[in-house]
Amino acid sequence: MEERQGYDVLRIVVHSDRCYMSTDYIKGKQLIVWLKYHSRIDKEMLLGWIWELMENLEHFHQCRGNPCYQYVNPYSIIVGENQKLYLLDLGSREQDEMLHLMQRRYVRENFLSPDNQYYQKASVQEDIYGFGKTVQYLLSAAEVEPALGKMEEFRLKNMISRCVNCNSKKRYQTVREISDHFPNSRKRSNHRMAPLRKVLVCAVILTGFAAAVTQAAGGDSWKQDEQKEGKVQEGLTDTKDDSRQILEDYREEMRQIQEQWDTEKQEIEKAHAERERKLTYELALLYFLELEDYQKCREIVESVEQPEAFEADFVKLCAFMDDQEPLFTEQETEQFLERLKTEIPDLEDVRYNYCVSKGYEKLKEKTQTQGEALQEDGMPDTEVQDGAENLAHVSEGSQEAAGQ
Repeated sequence: MEERQGYDVLRIVVHSDRCYMSTDYIKGKQLIVWLKYHSRIDKEMLLGWIWELMENLEHFHQCRGNPCYQYVNPYSIIVGENQKLYLLDLGSREQDEMLHLMQRRYVRENFLSPDNQYYQKASVQEDIYGFGKTVQYLLSAAEVEPALGKMEEFRLKNMISRCVNCNSKKRYQTVREISDHFPNSRKRSNHRMAPLRKVLVCAVILTGFAAAVTQAAGGDSWKQDEQKEGKVQEGLTDTKDDSRQILEDYREEMRQIQEQWDTEKQEIEKAHAERERKLTYELALLYFLELEDYQKCREIVESVEQPEAFEADFVKLCAFMDDQEPLFTEQETEQFLERLKTEIPDLEDVRYNYCVSKGYEKLKEKTQTQGEALQEDGMPDTEVQDGAENLAHVSEGSQEAAGQ
């Protein structure tokens, strides 16, 4: 699909505690397209983008009627010429094509929750899920300079986990809650003290209190002092045990988040590679079937990363169709054509079978030409006829497979 230069986007104006929505037209590109050509971005810009998107969603939910955006993904986010992020105005008639694109299966599977694969639900939680998946895609597609620190990376992973984990009790209920776990946020007014810090502060307070009591009761007997000290030590021991348990729980939670992050990142990369592969073959089939430019088709197929058996045989087919070196014997050609029929990546796409059928037709023409040449040299007609009949039988089998 051709990338347009301008889009209708939402302009949300905040006045006092109220938010008002309007439409504006800006020049820019979809986030998924922008990242394809600008994979290296500054860390401050990345964090700023995530915060902008979070604010846009929060203000959108605060508009009259408390609407839900429903289509939160890299296709509905526009990077303006000023490098700011905007949400597409999905109510505009100009966005019908974009809505159709976002309803495709690979978009729904990557940016909608499993129980909402057809946009049947419109809720704040669904917008939060899409936000988490979009941030996850942003981190996997961008090369951040300088790299994120360990604590920043952990906070972002924890934030994503609480966005997309539908069954977690810690799942966010509003977009505003997300800001509490945003790294290096100067806009947060209330910082939540980590459990470990709470325990350590309590231990310090308890120790100071015990010391003050001991000093105030200087006239008490040594035995009483010893009992009080024992109680304080017992309290500190319990505090250390609690701290150790909290630290272990923290490490276990971090390990689980890391595993979930790695799994989901692999899924996104796999889906992205599959889409790239399909687009590559769309172009290759165009050159093969419509333009009959077999040299260009071969170059496109050879550019596929991590090629499989089908790519190797398809390259041979392109070379055979274009009469390129090396020259294939009749037996070699029949062998890789037979393999191609079993290696086709999409059996429902008849274009692949048609390509194989064209290979058989080319082989038949070559065999007939060679037969006529041999016949002129005195070769018996029966042998030429038998060879042509055998090749015709092979070609008919390929055409039947293409019809299926």
